[in-house]
Amino acid sequence: MTVFACCQTNVVSVKPDATIGFVAELMRGKNIGCVIVTDDHRPVGIVTDRDIALRSHSLCDDPDTTHIETVMTRDLLTIRKDTGIFDAIQEMKTAGVRRMPIVDAGGRLVGLLTVDDLIRLLAREMADIARIIGKESPSI
Repeated sequence: MTVFACCQTNVVSVKPDATIGFVAELMRGKNIGCVIVTDDHRPVGIVTDRDIALRSHSLCDDPDTTHIETVMTRDLLTIRKDTGIFDAIQEMKTAGVRRMPIVDAGGRLVGLLTVDDLIRLLAREMADIARIIGKESPSI
């Protein structure tokens, strides 16, 4: 199974010149914990609610005029949409990240893989295995 089969495809993204205030309100309104920063549909950064909370106070005077690129994480790890789940898990573990943008062959954003997505996938798989075991186990 590829990462694209289980990733979120309705990814919220903004341009680097969006303001911190706009992005914070967008995240609050959509009840999301991160936004991908894109330039020409290609990921150039990621901003989490934690980034805004911890970095914006020290790096900007006015969140309504300061660009989000000021607080975004630039060293962005992305993964191709045809990558297998196991490889993605290994990359996320090695990099110590909880979210990874998914890109197509041209580097354009097509999805977002999160640890939550992986946990839900693994939970479904474990439930399927438990049902199989339950059917084959002797009645007590």
